[in-house]
Parts: sequence; structure tokens; C-alpha cells
Amino acid sequence: MIKKILILPVILVIGSFCFAQNKQNIKIQLTERTEDDNFKKSMAIVPVYKFTSTSIEPYTMFGVDPPKNQKNLAIKKMPNMVGLTDTAYSFIYFSGADNAENQGYLLAILGNYRRSLRTIYFFVDKNNNLDFTDDGPADSMIYHNREIVIHLKNQIVPEATYQLKLSRLEYGENVAYKNLLTEHYKKHSGNKIFTEINYCFREQRYNSLAADYRINNDSFRIAIKDLNTNGIYNESCADKVYIGPTGKNVSTEEMSFILPNLKYNVFEWNKKQYQLINIAADGSEIELKQIDNSVLLKELKPNKTIPKFSFKNTKGKYEKVRSYKGQMVYIYFWDKNKITAEDTLYLGKLFREYQGKLGLITLNHGDAPKSVYLMQYYDQIAWPMGFSTAEIGKKYYLEDTPRGYLVDKKQKLINNKISPKEV
Repeated sequence: MIKKILILPVILVIGSFCFAQNKQNIKIQLTERTEDDNFKKSMAIVPVYKFTSTSIEPYTMFGVDPPKNQKNLAIKKMPNMVGLTDTAYSFIYFSGADNAENQGYLLAILGNYRRSLRTIYFFVDKNNNLDFTDDGPADSMIYHNREIVIHLKNQIVPEATYQLKLSRLEYGENVAYKNLLTEHYKKHSGNKIFTEINYCFREQRYNSLAADYRINNDSFRIAIKDLNTNGIYNESCADKVYIGPTGKNVSTEEMSFILPNLKYNVFEWNKKQYQLINIAADGSEIELKQIDNSVLLKELKPNKTIPKFSFKNTKGKYEKVRSYKGQMVYIYFWDKNKITAEDTLYLGKLFREYQGKLGLITLNHGDAPKSVYLMQYYDQIAWPMGFSTAEIGKKYYLEDTPRGYLVDKKQKLINNKISPKEV
């Protein structure tokens, strides 16, 4: 039962729509395994344990005392490890190979796990049958590479694949944090024998697929995220979809769950409304339809009071948009890569020729503050600059930059997409 409209950037709507009959559906190939914001921030650790027996305590026992009836995993066939030393094992989370005997975590045996010039070999039980002789060749990481990408395949939907990156933890970095991790794993690994943190790996998951869509004046970035990590990207209430500006990093906080009935998965971009038609199980393609004669929800309405906000200017002081009440105001969002010479020229003219008549608020959206300060200094920019935030962007339905909003003396919106020259 759908009762709510999900928050930006994807707006999900219940109702009747007038669909275009003469327009072809839009099919977008999602070819990029993108490093979304969670990928870059992930500090997940793959712990490494000493291999002492083919009877392995399951990873599910991590952090708790093993129950009396808990059965260990019994390795049926070991991989060929001739010439390898320093054997250890670990676990890789992947729900695309679950079975009645073992769910969630794939067992992985590591040859030459100690840090040396030897190549490390990862024997991953990719089909989760505890037989290491039918999983194909081992994945290997030479000392100088420092990282490896593991490829996995859903056992029910073979075309659905999954990737994750394992990388070495650097010596001498985050020492206090690593000491805490070592203590934690030694205390809470059940009967497993933890090696040490420098033998472990940082885990990052490529579970977002994305593409940029461009046609005429329309462009946006679309992505889907396999949230339950099984290689399948079209599961309702389990996977998520994202719409955002091209060339920007995918923000997982702005994703919305895929609803069971696809016709309710509707989003708006650049004053157009689109409906999800189909998502390929393996995430390789997403199909959309543009909706005609729809009532747009994702925009500020003319003659309505603009949202309140405060911002920090380049002088380090905070200002409130409400303090500009009593004069017309032009609010201009911009970033360094997209601001044009024409816009820069006319912002200067507005500042010089209309002081006292027009309040000018220019907000950089997305650049590092240092680069904005340098631009202001070296380009000798006189018009005032400030900094936007994600919260301000959401209030103003800011899909892309540059974008200008013209406001009257009572702070009611006149125009929500107007250039400095047009002002």
C-alpha cells in the first residue's frame, strides 16, 4: 500500500497520468560500475583467520558466543595449493549464492596471506558448495598491486554479476583505529584465530550501476543500487534508484526504493516527468517513458514565498535570505565548471549598476571552498559570493547548475529559471 511520496531526487506519485502515445520509450544502457559516495567512504574490513582445519566455524558467529547446536562448515574439497605457504581464510558477503547449508558469506582460502613479495592467492568458493575445485582459477594479487577485484555471479540468474574490491591496509596509517580493530576481532571472533589487522583487507563494493543520459537539452545521471548484494538490480523494496546531475558523484542518500508497481516509480528532471518501465535483472538496461501533461511537483511555484535559508559568504559571515526582504533579489547557483563568461559578465553588471535596487546572492554549489576563494582573488570578482549546501539545494529543487531565481520584494518567486542576462 503506497501512502507517501518519497523524498528527492526521485518523486514517487500515485495517480492517473496522461502518457505520451507518440513517443518511444527511452532505453539507457548502464555500463558504468560507479564508485558512489558509500564506496569511497567504506571502511568495511574483511578479517583474516589462521587456517588450522577443514572444519570452519561460520562467519555468522562473529561477535557472539557459538550456540551449542551450531555446526561448522566442512570443506569438501580443498583447492590445489602446491607451493603456497601461510594459509588463512576469510569470508566475503554475497547473498547471490545462498543455500540451505550456508547463507550470506562465501568462504575464501588465502595462500601466502602474510605480507611479503609473494603473490597472494584468493580461492573463493563462488558457488558456495564448499568445493574449491569447481570455482575456476584463483584470483591473485601481486605485492605491488595492493588491490584486487573479485568477480561473483548469481547462482540462479547467471547474467547477474557482482564485483567488490579488496585492498591492503597501509602500514603506519590509522594506527590507533587499527589497534582497536585488532582487539575487537580477537575478542569477538568465536573460536576463530584472528591473525592481525595488517593481514586483513579493506572491502569496497561496486554495487551501483550508472549512466549519463543526454538528448537535445535534456541530461541527467541515472543509477541503480543492488542494496541486498546479490547481483540483481530490479528487486522491489530491496534495490534503489537515483536521478541526479550528469558528471556528479552518485549520492546514496538521495536514492529511493524501487516500488513493486513500476508505474508508481515516477521522477522529475528539468521540468519533465518520467516513469520507470523496466529494469533488467542484471542492471544492464533501464527503460523509461516521458509523461506528457503531468502536474510537476518538484519545483518552486511562482507567486509563492521562497524557502528560508542561511548561507556562509566568502568573508566567513553568515547571511539569511530573509534579511534581503524589501528589495528584489536574484539568487544564482553556480559551479566553476559550468558558469559561463556571459553569466560572469552580467553578474558584474547587476552588482555594479543595481546596488540598492537588487539584492544579489550567488552561491557556489559543489566546489571546494579553497578553489572558490582562489577564483574570486585571481579573477578579481567583485560580486558577492557564498556557499550553497545540499540542504539548500533540496529546498530549491536544484537539479543542476547554473540556475537563477528572481524574487520580488515580499520574497515571492517571480521566475525559477532565469539567467543573469535575462534579469
